[in-house]
Amino acid sequence: MSGRLVNVRLDERRLERARRLRASGIPLSDLVREAIDRQYEELIKPSTPRDIVGIMKEIYAQFPDPPGLPLRGYDIHDRRQARQAILRKLRRKRK
Repeated sequence: MSGRLVNVRLDERRLERARRLRASGIPLSDLVREAIDRQYEELIKPSTPRDIVGIMKEIYAQFPDPPGLPLRGYDIHDRRQARQAILRKLRRKRK
């Protein structure tokens, strides 16, 4: 196997553990390779699909509109209507 040598700094506790593992016949290089592979697989594992509707409901519940706020002219739950309203407001501010 061709590869690169990697030096790792260990505290005293881990150094003692590494010595015991090596004395037991466990190759440390195999442990490092396995740990790298395991961490890499966790890193690239596709995330679970998010419950966007549930997340938005929590946000609306946590941050409700203040009392006395006039009704909006669009449905805030409809992303297209909300987008158009935001763009209209931004255009008005720029002028």
